[in-house]
Amino acid sequence: MSIKNRVTFEERWASLRAIPPSTHTKMRVHELPYTTPWGSVCLATDRDEIRHLLVPILSSTRVRSGLDGPGLVLRKRVLEDVGSRTTFVDLSCPRPELRYLFDDLCSDIMVELSGLEHQPLKAVYQVVDRWRSLFDRPGGLLSDQAAAGLFGELLVLRRLLKNDASAHRCWTGPHGARHDFEIDNLAVEVKATGANKGRIVRIHGLDQLEAPEFGRLLLVVLRLEDSRRSGGGTTLLQLAEEVIALCDDEPAVRSLLAAVGYVLGVVETNDTRAWSVTEERWYDVNDDFPRLTRTALSTAGVSDTVVDVDYSLDLTAEIPAPVPIADVATILKTGAA
Repeated sequence: MSIKNRVTFEERWASLRAIPPSTHTKMRVHELPYTTPWGSVCLATDRDEIRHLLVPILSSTRVRSGLDGPGLVLRKRVLEDVGSRTTFVDLSCPRPELRYLFDDLCSDIMVELSGLEHQPLKAVYQVVDRWRSLFDRPGGLLSDQAAAGLFGELLVLRRLLKNDASAHRCWTGPHGARHDFEIDNLAVEVKATGANKGRIVRIHGLDQLEAPEFGRLLLVVLRLEDSRRSGGGTTLLQLAEEVIALCDDEPAVRSLLAAVGYVLGVVETNDTRAWSVTEERWYDVNDDFPRLTRTALSTAGVSDTVVDVDYSLDLTAEIPAPVPIADVATILKTGAA
């Protein structure tokens, strides 16, 4: 969904907040320019300011059970007005910190309804099933490794956003892509280590250090020092807020963060994790770079049925030499050219 649609939703939520509820039990309802044969799709808020999407359905329709929080609630609801009685499938989000995700989900449902107006429940189910994991996952405690890895990726994202406010679209790691960032024909893989000595990083799979076809791959190795006890450094919350401030699409970045299990302001331990960067090295992953790839194993005659290969890479020696930091900015701007 476009930024314009998200802004429109926010304006409509604001209009609902301006309407005083007639009683403690009735909902404030705003009709949207989307319909099914049984009525108009509506946004609504209840007395607890919980947001609801109401999609009209046939009164005899049975609604799936089992979706009952904490991130999403799905149920059947009947609303009565003067001279009318409408049955809805009611999708709500009880967690205020996930409202930005809920707006995106509602936008997707509007898109899915096009062509499925006579099967509105099918449209709702299809979208909810795609989004459900995002609403179930946020709020958990990140492992030390996951938190440090996210911190490293956000450092790179911050660097990219300072040059291009839309650079978050290049952050492909949260979507499960091969590399953390894909910038045209340039890929970037980020590794963060908390080790005081050496530069040993863990490589996951035979594809992670495989450069894109006709492209270039950079490996970033960041040495992080845990700063929670010293009170220095930058917290994960501070870095995430800075990234959000730099981007031109806050909901999109928040959704990407949620995809890796981090929702700002929910778990204090996640927010207060803090690191200082003591070393930053960028490597050009070319033919001379030490690595295991499917191409290399195939050339060596190793069967391509070898799978689930994880290995450690020791970059403690001065060879291979890192790319000069002064050249990194130019490479990121010009891609693999």
